[in-house]
Amino acid sequence: LETQLEAHKHASMKSVASPPCPRSSSAGLLSPNLEPLREHGAGRRFWDGIHTSIAQSSQTQSYGPSSAFYFIGRMSSYLDTAFQQAPSDHLMHPNSASRAFASPTSLWMGDSEESLMSDEIPLKADYLTRSQEEYFLGLFWQSYHCTMPILDESRFREHYKSLWVTSGTSRKPSALADIILAICMQYGIAFLPRSHTDAALRAVVDGDDATIAGRWFYRRCQILLTSELESPSITTLQCQILSVAYLCNASFQNMAHSALALAVRTAHILGLHLEPADGLPQAQKEFQKQIWWTVFAIEIKTCMKLGRPFSAQISQVTCTLPRADKESAVLSGSNFASFNEDVTWLTYGLENTKLILAARAIYVAFFEKCANILDINGGKSLYNDSESLESCAEFLLSSMRCLQNWLRDVPDALRTKRKGPGQSFSTDRSALEVDPFAPVWLQRQRLMLELLYHNLTMNLYRPFICFSPKSNHSTPLAERNAISCVNHAIAMIHIIHQILTETDIMSGWHEVYQWQWNATLSMIGFILAYPVHPSTPSARKAINSAIDAFESFGENFAMAASAANVTRNLLAKADLLIDRFRTGLTTGLTTTHALSVYNNGDLVQDHGAGLDPSESQATDDTITLQPETSSAITQDGSADSMGLVFTVDSFNSFEPFWADSGNLSNTWAYT
Repeated sequence: LETQLEAHKHASMKSVASPPCPRSSSAGLLSPNLEPLREHGAGRRFWDGIHTSIAQSSQTQSYGPSSAFYFIGRMSSYLDTAFQQAPSDHLMHPNSASRAFASPTSLWMGDSEESLMSDEIPLKADYLTRSQEEYFLGLFWQSYHCTMPILDESRFREHYKSLWVTSGTSRKPSALADIILAICMQYGIAFLPRSHTDAALRAVVDGDDATIAGRWFYRRCQILLTSELESPSITTLQCQILSVAYLCNASFQNMAHSALALAVRTAHILGLHLEPADGLPQAQKEFQKQIWWTVFAIEIKTCMKLGRPFSAQISQVTCTLPRADKESAVLSGSNFASFNEDVTWLTYGLENTKLILAARAIYVAFFEKCANILDINGGKSLYNDSESLESCAEFLLSSMRCLQNWLRDVPDALRTKRKGPGQSFSTDRSALEVDPFAPVWLQRQRLMLELLYHNLTMNLYRPFICFSPKSNHSTPLAERNAISCVNHAIAMIHIIHQILTETDIMSGWHEVYQWQWNATLSMIGFILAYPVHPSTPSARKAINSAIDAFESFGENFAMAASAANVTRNLLAKADLLIDRFRTGLTTGLTTTHALSVYNNGDLVQDHGAGLDPSESQATDDTITLQPETSSAITQDGSADSMGLVFTVDSFNSFEPFWADSGNLSNTWAYT
């Protein structure tokens, strides 16, 4: 081989114009590992996502099949078909700052170029006094610091004190101080009730909204960071990580994802993905590990949430997981007392990372399995291939042991106890027993870890909520996954509703609102797909609890108030379709009419399958129907051209839907 390569090298040197890549005629001279396009995905049939616009601009962005945006697209396509109305997925998103402003620092709602390039944007806005700054900084240590351990508290306090040495009225510039203030104002202002009393105005996002509070500190931080990009430091990376959190809270998901990519690249530049050098002090080693695994976990969580490729490859990471023992906690620079022998304030970060890594392993394996099946069936939608769908469902069920292994090892001190016989991290919907003697940071860590577990698990199961007819082939495993999805969604709503009602532990916590919105979408989708399932009444009741929680959040920021309105409207549509379905059954209408509204071939299955014993309910509403024949569906000659609707964005992802013969678009419209 070396002789052949040498001969090929001399031949190439004699050539007047050598091609940049080997031609097919010379491919045999190369080792397979040297083939330039060996790992290219050409020819693979991956599960396509959706292109949609959710921000102020009409420009569309890509979101994968694991994203809430993809699920909204599927629901929208289904509802638009049932109501025979124009596409309305953009009306299924709550109002948000990203839909009103081009960026968090835009001065007004308007054209993005005008608002960004305007000379009126101040470099020096109405900043805070020292006492005001210290108030907001004080919020950080009991909130974000406990869930993102990327700062040495003692060092930052010294740094902040040094900023006021030269003057008592203004401090020296500091990007790190600015971004911490921005995120703490975002959090702290969300505790304050909004001034709007009119229901319509409560859902309008304006320049005073809590989600973009502290935006001038955020902007000044970004300006200061510009000069550090060529020679970044740990402080640069800390600012970038906190900027991602700020943008996420403000609803600028794509800006957050771009900022996250920059943070990951900065971590690579600093070499944090590699095991720390032996000569470093132990405290410095653990500090670097904490920062790397924090940004890496955020990157994984964000990419799975949006359904986009990972930018950091775990195969190139040699940095080991950080320690969370008492010695490491003492060296961390914070003075949190250890709760017991097994748990320190660092334990949450370690368990959070392990949870996300476990979910990632399932996520990667599952979508690789789906790609393999799509390769075999020629790219046919899994929703129209019962055998393939069931194969994917079986694979996911077997893979979920990875999460169960993680759950088994979670320390008891990181579990929120339940009243009665209920268990933490379960879907038994038992009431929480909040420990009044536990420190607030630990109570918050317990709840955040459990909610994240439910959210990640729900997202993995959600692709199996099916809106399309699947002939007469039973898919019990797919339905079991759909039931598991809604059970985890209901569990999330129960936890959030109780905590918001009885405590202020999660007040102002924007990510918790986002998890609740995600769970609400799953529940609405489930009751649309399974209108007479035994789990549907529980989901319907939980949606009402979600609306109450949205109203509670809505007292502080408009996006939540808007989410309550959107949820009510979606629920009204779901109720209307369910009533039409039941009316069709009780009045003796044909099953063709009923199924054309719901597109639900799963109703012929045993809907008790897959329910946990603690969640079993009366099955009075369970109705068995005969599957519809193709001749009954297509007897109308216009059905092929009018009733069958595909999304143009994803040929192998969305289901085709058979539209109802009635036109309901004049009765209901999204608001």
